[in-house]
Amino acid sequence: MRSTPRLPALFILSLLCACDGPARAPAQPAPAQAVDTDALPAFVGRVWISTTPGHGRGTILVFLPDKTLVHDSCFETFRVSKWGVISASRIRWIEESIPIEAEFSQPSSRELVLEPVGTGRQENYVAISVPYVCPDMPR
Repeated sequence: MRSTPRLPALFILSLLCACDGPARAPAQPAPAQAVDTDALPAFVGRVWISTTPGHGRGTILVFLPDKTLVHDSCFETFRVSKWGVISASRIRWIEESIPIEAEFSQPSSRELVLEPVGTGRQENYVAISVPYVCPDMPR
């Protein structure tokens, strides 16, 4: 009866087990994506007219790419102020030295919804069709 050496077989087996590589650290969760506040939302550069009941007739908003906001209506004085992006769904503008924050959404490319924070109200706008002329003032 011939005996086979077990030592070389055990040595080779231990080498094969060690070839898995170094122990791997547990996977770390990916860091949260930072919001690019310099990126402009899709509603920028268009004229939006209010469809919200109770807003002045012909109330418009224009968010310009240089972060200027033009707020006007057919029968009121216009306002020009600064605006900016806070997060992927929130903007802020200044109104009479008071910062106003609003959640925004666009149900379609021609609709804009603003929900000023803390007011419990929703403002609805549609992209204005060109040409547009303010309606006559009610008499």
